[in-house]
Amino acid sequence: MKSGILREDEGFELLIDGVQRTFRDVKASAYDAARELKRRNRNNIIEIRDRSTGQKQIMLEDGRTG
Repeated sequence: MKSGILREDEGFELLIDGVQRTFRDVKASAYDAARELKRRNRNNIIEIRDRSTGQKQIMLEDGRTG
């Protein structure tokens, strides 16, 4: 992000039930946002996708990732 514009392989996407809903550029804020989404949507699957690796983490109800 040298120019202030994120590339396609930077940042984190937050998905609710497999649908991208929001984006965060910093890992800590992505995890905080995922915890809040899970708190508000307990019955939904909340995932954090790292755009650089494509790896997904599922947010559990207690705030941990699985």
